[in-house]
Amino acid sequence: MTFVIQGAGTTSCPLGWFRLQDLNTMRRPTLSILTVSLLVAITLFLMSNSSGVAHQQNKDRTGAPGSDNTCQQCHAGGNYNPDIQVYLALPLGGGTVGDSQYVPEAVHTVVVEVSSNGTPAGYGVHGAVVFADGSDAGELIDQEPNDCIWLDEVDGRSIFEQNDLCSSGSFEVQWVAPPAGSGPVSIYVAAIAANGNSTSSGDNFIGGQFDFDEGVVTVEEVDPEPYALISAGEGRLDVVSEQAAQCAVFSLDGRVLFEGHLEAGRATLGLDHTGFVVVRMTQSDGTAWTDRIWMNP
Repeated sequence: MTFVIQGAGTTSCPLGWFRLQDLNTMRRPTLSILTVSLLVAITLFLMSNSSGVAHQQNKDRTGAPGSDNTCQQCHAGGNYNPDIQVYLALPLGGGTVGDSQYVPEAVHTVVVEVSSNGTPAGYGVHGAVVFADGSDAGELIDQEPNDCIWLDEVDGRSIFEQNDLCSSGSFEVQWVAPPAGSGPVSIYVAAIAANGNSTSSGDNFIGGQFDFDEGVVTVEEVDPEPYALISAGEGRLDVVSEQAAQCAVFSLDGRVLFEGHLEAGRATLGLDHTGFVVVRMTQSDGTAWTDRIWMNP
């Protein structure tokens, strides 16, 4: 027995799949069911994975050793020309290390910044922190369950990714570094600038490998309070710093509330915001700290 799906060619079907009936009575319901099923399958295949391919497909597309093909295989055709930067930030008072280094066993913030041309509807991210052999390096922590990031696992590898199409290209997740003597680690990230049309067409992919050596923090290097954050009420934030630095302040949903250069001393920022904010301070040598503070109304 054979049946024909319009636009799909001729497909053979084993006789055991259906009861033998008159062809005229079989044709209409058979075509209807199969056509609908085919359309549903195609739709599901083409839909972009707004909540992450690890969660929806159980696939690792980070680009790390042993991963599946990256998102570049499907997400293409856009004109966003995205760029990606990844760095590690220590909590306030967490000490200092050189650029592209981590502090063993310390809690860091993995910061992923995706930028692009044009006005994409949003961004997606998919990443892992691994050793050279592809095994997990340290431990990822989902510190804020209501932000645009969640954690998943594919074939034993921990993955951080977006839980929906995110309006901001700034992503943060906490990471506990491995113990001393573990050696270099790499952060593999795959990111998408998406047009939001619920398919993979018209998007752009960007990905990369970002390497970090094991650093050493000495007593002389540790600065217990390089910066101080003070909620001044009425949406104002006071930042006290010992040296000039680049300051960025984000709401928990990823909106940029302030970004600019602050001189040493005390500065008052009018954020017009209440609730938690994340503050990132970056010195000229690339050393960065992050912290969050509750803004009083």
